[in-house]
Amino acid sequence: MSKTNTAPGPGPVASPFNFQDFTPPPPAPPRRARPEPATTPDSFRDVETRTPQRRARARRDQTPSVDSHQGSSVGSPGPRAGRFMPSRPMFDWHGPLCQLLKISEGSSIDDISDALEDAAAKLELAESIEETLMPGNYMAMQGHLPPKWQVLNKITCYDSNEDEDDILYLGDPYLVERGPQLAHVVGSRAITNGLDLFLEKNKDVAFLVYRNFECCNNNKPKRDTNRSDKKPAPTPADFFVSENVSIVSDDLRDALLEVCKEALGDIPGPLFVEDEYIKAPFFWWYHRRSEIEEARRKLDGSKQELVSTMYDYIVETLGPQWLAADSLLAEGKMEAQYIDFLFVPQTTIIVKDSSNIAQSEVLKAAGWLNTSARTPLFSTEPGGKRSYNFNGYVEGHFWIFDGDFQKCSKPVNIAKLPSPTAPFKINEMEIYPLSYADQAIQDTIRARGEMFWKCRRQNYVCYSNRSMDGIQNVSDPRFMIDYATYKLMHPPDPKKTPDFPILEGLEPGLLKQDAPPLGEDFVLCLPNKIPGYNMQKKDWITLDVSRIAPVVWNTKAFDSLVVDDETKVLVSALVTNQIDSDRNTDIMSGKGNGLFILLHGGPGTGKTLTAESVAEFAKKPLYRVTCGDIGTKAEEVEKYLEVVLLLGKIWGCVVLLDEADVFLEQRTLFDLQRNALVSGILILTSNRVGTFDEAFKSRIQLSLRYNNLDISQRLQIWKNFITRLEGFQTNPSAKQLNAVPTENGGVDRGIKADEIREKLPELAKAELNGREIRNALSTARQLAMFKGIPMGYEHLESVIEEAKKFNKYLLELQKGMTSDQKKNRQGER
Repeated sequence: MSKTNTAPGPGPVASPFNFQDFTPPPPAPPRRARPEPATTPDSFRDVETRTPQRRARARRDQTPSVDSHQGSSVGSPGPRAGRFMPSRPMFDWHGPLCQLLKISEGSSIDDISDALEDAAAKLELAESIEETLMPGNYMAMQGHLPPKWQVLNKITCYDSNEDEDDILYLGDPYLVERGPQLAHVVGSRAITNGLDLFLEKNKDVAFLVYRNFECCNNNKPKRDTNRSDKKPAPTPADFFVSENVSIVSDDLRDALLEVCKEALGDIPGPLFVEDEYIKAPFFWWYHRRSEIEEARRKLDGSKQELVSTMYDYIVETLGPQWLAADSLLAEGKMEAQYIDFLFVPQTTIIVKDSSNIAQSEVLKAAGWLNTSARTPLFSTEPGGKRSYNFNGYVEGHFWIFDGDFQKCSKPVNIAKLPSPTAPFKINEMEIYPLSYADQAIQDTIRARGEMFWKCRRQNYVCYSNRSMDGIQNVSDPRFMIDYATYKLMHPPDPKKTPDFPILEGLEPGLLKQDAPPLGEDFVLCLPNKIPGYNMQKKDWITLDVSRIAPVVWNTKAFDSLVVDDETKVLVSALVTNQIDSDRNTDIMSGKGNGLFILLHGGPGTGKTLTAESVAEFAKKPLYRVTCGDIGTKAEEVEKYLEVVLLLGKIWGCVVLLDEADVFLEQRTLFDLQRNALVSGILILTSNRVGTFDEAFKSRIQLSLRYNNLDISQRLQIWKNFITRLEGFQTNPSAKQLNAVPTENGGVDRGIKADEIREKLPELAKAELNGREIRNALSTARQLAMFKGIPMGYEHLESVIEEAKKFNKYLLELQKGMTSDQKKNRQGER
């Protein structure tokens, strides 16, 4: 294998394109010497180095006007003054020459000169064919000369008024001090008789390599005539902009089609059609080298040789780039000038969210990196590295969800790199292939996608938003994710157009699969957000999928209730039977019967905690409604309850109507529960059961009375809270406390658990209800954090003393009657 030789330059080779800075060689001698007439104008000389436009322009400059009838140049030089010009016979050559060239006798000198040039080209072609058909040359053709490639240089000058963009040069370009930058690229050994003729004479050329140069524009280096500084002089390589390959051999085209069909797989490659320019440095070949070589070995001998010739060109010309890219990628690094090697179609890319890496967007690259807007800039740094004013994008595919999965497309812009010249870590980029991310990030993205797939249907989840006080019964808020219900409550605008082009949708049948379909890429490219219904705030908000986790049911909550064992057994039995009844209702046709429980007693006696424990025991969402969630008008109450009971039915909730007196007074609950809640568990808490009418009482299946806490119950509640606080602390030991920052900026130094446990009997003597005990603990912890010390018994004692003072004052206002005594006298409790 070989390539067309070019005249070597005197300077060092400029890697990787072998551009050299040298003086232009002298023009090659003509193939056959022909005497040149003395009267031949300059425009007829050097025919092979000028385009038709330049020849015509030269003739116009040198021959202002022509008298075609006399056959003489009006603007030609006349005789020197004072010299005698002897008379001689004049020969009218105009007519016979026109007849010889088979053109009109009225043709001008310009027309005659063009006809002469055409005749000379035809003569040269005839001579070339004659040489080809000579026995030696013909046998060489029959023996199939080794295939080769030919480099053609093309120069675009932004300061030139001449139409030279279509000229192709066989020789290497060189620089001259010309143009606005004093650095103009000049070509050598131009192909003037047409590329087709050149290829006809060089049938062993399998493909052409076009090297494109640009000069005399603002983005190109300027030759500095003042050599006082140490700036390196520009070279032709600094004006190089791109390199393309055009396949000439049909056999090579067929061979590459056959190889790429087997080797490229799912990444796009050239079409290998006629007149196609294949852009270097051939990323499709770079990323499938092993597969292409394996497929090449399966070809027949002649096709193997053709493909090997192209690979030889790549190794010789582009090998340094490939090796540099290999070295950088192996270290997980990259440089601006090799950034195109990084992004491979059909691989996942991450758009980094610097504020929260878990919320980074992931897409699947649908094409190669598009850097058409990138402008090379000259660099004077040591080593002559090229920097870039970078601007590129990758077309990415991703999935959206609106009850159905749909694949969309959008460009992902890469406008900034960590460094324009120096190597940098790939994962420092804002956008990069996910495979270069830390394993922890990859695992987070994968888990996020798997969680989203689980949330395609109704899913009750908890959300990572951990409380810092450890006293609340549920540390993380819980959400119901149900896109179908969300769309029902928030119908989409039919006039709104999609934000991104929709390519295709996921088949409905695939939604029924437990495992995600379409492989891992589908999971990685799922959305990072989803709407969820906050069961505490009663509102839809957008959730970060990475913070969603399955609900961990507190099955011990029911056991920790401070109520009689007989009551626990009774409630457990009713709840278990109701769950079994709901399952049978789902299987058998017909309506189910709901469980209607009333919990009544004074505040802080455990009514709400019992309802929460029932929900945990039943492993059902708790939908808690208080009188503050609704209005006071009957219409508002009724409308709100309709929504509550509908959602409770759709989601299988345990519905808790806390302090349900307002519902009972409006008599809306009596009508609604008869129709809306045909199944499920409805729990009411009230302090005023004395106001219930007989019709309502008949609906209640279980009514539990909660008396004020006695000392043993208060002791148990204190123990439960202290145990919970100990479990919450990072280091609960009073001897080895670590400072734990809190949300409000204070420092939580833990609690003195052993000290407090010793004083629990004293604490239990204070007549506090469960809610007041919880408030006392919360206030004492805040007092300790303010002082920067662990919470101990003294903090609790201080808070309880203040509470006693307030209770004593209320007792005096009520003339010695407790709240229970007052409600009892009013017939409400």
